[in-house]
Amino acid sequence: MKKIFATVIFGLILIAAKAQKQDPKSPGFDFGISQTPDTSMKSLDTLPKPQGEQVAKPYERIILYLDSVTNLISYIGVVEPKDINTTPDETTSSDSLYARAKRWANRKFTGGVKPVFETDKKNLKLVINGWMPAYAYGNKYSKRNIGKYEFKMTVWFKEGRYKYQLTNFVHEGIKSNEGTVSRNYFEFYYTSPNNIKGYDTTLRFADKDINKLIGDFKKWLKDPIIIDEEEW
Repeated sequence: MKKIFATVIFGLILIAAKAQKQDPKSPGFDFGISQTPDTSMKSLDTLPKPQGEQVAKPYERIILYLDSVTNLISYIGVVEPKDINTTPDETTSSDSLYARAKRWANRKFTGGVKPVFETDKKNLKLVINGWMPAYAYGNKYSKRNIGKYEFKMTVWFKEGRYKYQLTNFVHEGIKSNEGTVSRNYFEFYYTSPNNIKGYDTTLRFADKDINKLIGDFKKWLKDPIIIDEEEW
């Protein structure tokens, strides 16, 4: 009888123990709980990351050639016989090229009035004090005058070839209401830490017109010389 009573008491104690909340600190507290991750909580790595501020690229200025000796902006080129005529003849002799260059300068810069030359006929060297109108271009159909460019153009001649160099560029602006005219060397525009985009834009416009001028010069010296009836 005592054994039966003891067995019943022990059973009741077990039932009561199961009915109580399991101690979280017990070794098997979460054993048997589903280990499937909660899909409602997204990993921080998968969340869209806020986009950072776009870093503006530094403005890229025009790159021009600086003469290593004078440290001046220069346009330099050598024209070989193959770029003048297929075979050297009287039209590509150094004397002919020299005379042709003078004739081109007279017409290009002064409309027939002789420009200031520094000539060295013996060594076939010609220095031309040139100028050209300066323009700001809106598009290929519109432009406005912003003064003029002055420069020095030196040409050296040999049989069937020549070398040219344009340098000492100055931009002379339009006269203001106060009657003053600004004059700035290209090197100032090229290196100034102020008004970078404005000065750079002027240099780009000038570069376009200078290369056009050089192309015209090359064409004139390449074409057969035509003597004007008034110059014979």
